[in-house]
Amino acid sequence: MRKLNIRTMIYLLCVILLVLSSCSGGRMDGTYYAENRTFAGYNLAEALGISFDNTLIDMTEPEGNAGPTVIVPDENDPNESNAPTEFTMRVYDKLELYTKVGDTVSCDTLSDGTLVRLAEIENSIWAEVSSMEGKLLGYAKDGFQRAIDPDSAIYAELPIEYGMAKTNDDTYVHAYSHLVDIRKYLRVFESTNSADWQYIDLSDYDVIVSMQLSTNETTIKEPFYNRNLCLVQYDLLPKIREAIELLRRDGYTMVIYDAYRPTSVQQRWFDVVRQHKWVADPSRGMGGVHDRGTALDISIIDKSGKPVEMPTPMHTFTEAASRLSTTMTDTARKNMNYLKEVMVSCGFDIINSEWWHFQDVNTVYYLPTDHPIDEIPLVVTEAAKY
Repeated sequence: MRKLNIRTMIYLLCVILLVLSSCSGGRMDGTYYAENRTFAGYNLAEALGISFDNTLIDMTEPEGNAGPTVIVPDENDPNESNAPTEFTMRVYDKLELYTKVGDTVSCDTLSDGTLVRLAEIENSIWAEVSSMEGKLLGYAKDGFQRAIDPDSAIYAELPIEYGMAKTNDDTYVHAYSHLVDIRKYLRVFESTNSADWQYIDLSDYDVIVSMQLSTNETTIKEPFYNRNLCLVQYDLLPKIREAIELLRRDGYTMVIYDAYRPTSVQQRWFDVVRQHKWVADPSRGMGGVHDRGTALDISIIDKSGKPVEMPTPMHTFTEAASRLSTTMTDTARKNMNYLKEVMVSCGFDIINSEWWHFQDVNTVYYLPTDHPIDEIPLVVTEAAKY
């Protein structure tokens, strides 16, 4: 019998998966979908069972027909009901900040995954928002609806897609896309502020997600999107897991600064930079491959949460960022080559122009897509295993 080549096998697999997915229905029973455009008025904290009621109730058995006894705190009681109560929370989706209570024009926006401290304000729907270091960031009128317990399970959800993908030879191959939110499969600490990393035990997490394109720290000095959301192809998870374990063995933690990047974001960035070697033109060959969900821009931090020395800061588009640069220090070269060895051993390729960029060796067989990061449906569900 004639042997099937790899492209034919992948095509047949795609057809089988398409048939199975069409038979199984769109969503799993019992899973609640909260799309961004219908989010208004939805109290996520309430849906997750998070309560902020400060009323103190004596739960001892009442005498006779008497109801529960409500305890009224003394004036000097630090737990009196009108005292501001603080909570460590994680921003869900995005959180608009205002300079003072009652303002109608926001002064800043916190992205998805940001850790903050929220304090209740007496007789008000507003909340005081502070950084983990205690710095006042502003006020939010929907703070307790847009922030949740750090351990709550909320993930982005996208369908499996099939189509034709362009190669660097300007030919096309059958391809598919199964983008997943890595929070559903790995223990992720989310923060775009590196100062937050000192407040966590790194051993409790597999990876740190700090999506640079959701911040003002971009080459255009503004965010390309607002969510600190890391999406990759499902098939990459075992390779990422293997890399994480190898790094952990040597005392390091992976930090992901960029992963899935919608084609429209790739195009917008290229229109600014206009240099294919730094930000690939989506119309040339395979394009930037980030829109295929198979590319990672990463670095590593040590046990104390401090970034290790690399040739340049992340996304520095100069010759100094090249793996072939002669200007980097010996320490930077050693760290760069160490990370390269780990990632290549786990099934990733490199490009010489960017020390931080790694992409799956099978990237050509994945479909480029354009899902707006801020509009991807979010799901309240349990963590999964692959």
